[in-house]
Amino acid sequence: MNDAPPPRLALLGLLGVAIALGSGHVFARFAFTHGVSVLTAATVRSVAATVLLLGLLLVRRRGLWPLPAAARRVAFLGIAIAVQTVLVQVAVQRLPVALAILVFYTYPFLTSVASALIGESRFSLRLGAALATAFAGLVLVLGIGADRVDIGGVLAAFGAAASFTVALVLTPKLAPGLDPVLRTACTLGTATVLFIVAAATWGGFALPAPGPAAVGLAGLSICYAAGVVGLFLLLPAVGPIQAAFVLNLEPVAVAAVAWLWLGEMLSPLQIAGAGLVVVAVLGYQWLVRR
Repeated sequence: MNDAPPPRLALLGLLGVAIALGSGHVFARFAFTHGVSVLTAATVRSVAATVLLLGLLLVRRRGLWPLPAAARRVAFLGIAIAVQTVLVQVAVQRLPVALAILVFYTYPFLTSVASALIGESRFSLRLGAALATAFAGLVLVLGIGADRVDIGGVLAAFGAAASFTVALVLTPKLAPGLDPVLRTACTLGTATVLFIVAAATWGGFALPAPGPAAVGLAGLSICYAAGVVGLFLLLPAVGPIQAAFVLNLEPVAVAAVAWLWLGEMLSPLQIAGAGLVVVAVLGYQWLVRR
């Protein structure tokens, strides 16, 4: 059964997803500043997303067990999400955060190319121009400097982009007739199990005491759960290219939330870059509806 919302409503929902995920990055930085480990953050936020999905299944009275054969196939997507999470954190550790995010945000272009290669959609000149415009805006928003470039960090960020592309492109393909909530629960449940096993095997997991670290971890978990669950529930309604393109607004949301909460002022160039991203996203949406 497919409960996907109408495309226009789904696009509005994706805007909320971009804001939630962008806010999650700010909470993550706040948590890491106060001593929360990467493994702790990855595990807790994955558990939060899985619990949210299980709650949705319970409210809708849709059983989780026994899993249909189609549900087992989408567990592969959970591996892609877990790999993406680890690699983007490695990139952030080895690169300036802005550069890591910029390299990771090559995934809208990778998603468009991959979708075209598998015959899911056509890569048009207007899409290429819109992606290039949005990427130029991100360069301005993130204030990229070339003062320190670590090849390993760049490869990790690009690997994260490739892993996320796999998840975006294959989600509508694997078990398209499966209930979106169950499909997403299997995807994120797999990632959660991988992180729990990693925490139990290698250690490094420790919940923070009440205080700033706990606030950051809680905010990250709530924003990630709402954002990533919303993304994979809305993805079948708009397709991977539209979803990836709208999510170019996520770094803009990061800059805006960091300004409002952390007092990190935006320069005129950053404001101009944010405007360029918004114009590229909204302009492309208008063009495809003509």
